[in-house]
Amino acid sequence: MLGRAPVVALVLVGLVLVVLSGCAAAGSVPAPSESSTPSAAPLRIPADGVPLTSFGFTNGPVREFSLPRTGTLKAVVDQPDNVTMVLTSPTAPEAYAYLQRALPATGFTVTAENASTTTMTFTGYGWQGSFTGNPRAAAVLLRPVP
Repeated sequence: MLGRAPVVALVLVGLVLVVLSGCAAAGSVPAPSESSTPSAAPLRIPADGVPLTSFGFTNGPVREFSLPRTGTLKAVVDQPDNVTMVLTSPTAPEAYAYLQRALPATGFTVTAENASTTTMTFTGYGWQGSFTGNPRAAAVLLRPVP
């Protein structure tokens, strides 16, 4: 009959082997296929634009969404569920024209637009957005798609 110490040692050895075999199994899980990972295709931000990261944003599609390089922000909200920016320059029509070019080039889909009211809505990268402007300022609102 075995004493208590050898039995405890056998149990511990058995547990270590189970843990190690579990780790080996976990390490052998195949990596996701290339088709299931997001595309790493380079974005085509227009030369006269810069991504939101350049303005210091940390939430939203910060690499994909861009603003005109000449953009001056008067007010910002940078939260996980709401990214808002109020621009005092360029003018609303200029910012609108920039977004008409930049959004499709960077993978966003414009869902509605009206040049006479300087408004548009768009989606992309799990976010929905809107743009509106008047003679004094323009604003962009980005929210996660529900």
